[in-house]
Amino acid sequence: MMLHPKTASGSQVSQALWLFSMRRPLIVILMVCCVLLIPELSMASEKEKLVILPLEIIDNIPGPGSEERNEQMLKKLTAFIGEKIKAHELFEVVAQNRVDDLVSAAQLGTKIHNCNLCEFDLARQAGGDKVMIGWIYKMSLLILTLHIEIKDVSGEQTIIRKAYDFRGDNEYAWSRAAKYMVRDLQSMMAN
Repeated sequence: MMLHPKTASGSQVSQALWLFSMRRPLIVILMVCCVLLIPELSMASEKEKLVILPLEIIDNIPGPGSEERNEQMLKKLTAFIGEKIKAHELFEVVAQNRVDDLVSAAQLGTKIHNCNLCEFDLARQAGGDKVMIGWIYKMSLLILTLHIEIKDVSGEQTIIRKAYDFRGDNEYAWSRAAKYMVRDLQSMMAN
């Protein structure tokens, strides 16, 4: 109801004031709800940062050229996992080239999963809240296992540790195991 001050009668003005006074509690309640929800909405949009350290392999069947082949496949698999985690919006994934540079500069001299907690230092340098380490255990050309650990950087403790058995030593089999791992991670985080 829009009233012009020169044409409004006394009863119309009192009616307008009565309507405004009846709506005032509702307006106040809505304003309070909005103020209370703003921090929740901003926190919901902030995902924790995940540092994915380069995946490694324990190969019990090394053969000619297998080291170079494994390195190429591991690099692709690490990138693939990062892309899938980012696509499912589980974490904000730290840029892999930044992580790779930090790992190279650290000159570990050992496998990351055996480096005596170096993963936490690397994750802190990359600005991560969580860090993922992973490796493939190759028992044979047919039987492999993808091991994944996600650790909380501030508490320096493992929060997720899983192993995914799969068959086949090829890119398709490796990426299929990674897809299943991301799907599993998604369901764990939903609970």
